[in-house]
This record gives sequence, C-alpha cells and structure tokens, in this order.
Amino acid sequence: MSKRTTGETHPFQALEEEAYHAFREWPVWLVLRERELDAHLTAQRPPDAANSGAKPEQQRRHPALDQGGKL
Repeated sequence: MSKRTTGETHPFQALEEEAYHAFREWPVWLVLRERELDAHLTAQRPPDAANSGAKPEQQRRHPALDQGGKL
C-alpha cells in the first residue's frame, strides 16, 4: 500500500489533536468558568448575605492567569 502524500489527515489523528488541545485548555476554561459563576452568584445574592463571610475572590486567586500567564 502506498502512503498518502496529500494534506489529508486520518480521522483519529484529527481527533487526537483536538483532544490534546482540549486537555491543555481545560484548566484555563475552569478558572474562567469559576469567575463567571462567582460573578453570577454575587449578583444573585441578597444584600444582607453579601456582607457576611469571607470573600470567595480572595480565597481563589490565580495570579498567573490574572497577569495573562500560563498555569
């Protein structure tokens, strides 16, 4: 059998590449989603409950992402 010399990639090769990128981006996506949920929950919280307790943003800081770096 001859090898393909065109630009075609095998379906599993394309799937493997997509899976690799998803694996690499997963921690970043989780941090962004966590921030989005914190903002949503803070907006939905009643005013009297917003002042009590520790601030969740101070507990979960990701300085590498805040500065635009990688994890």
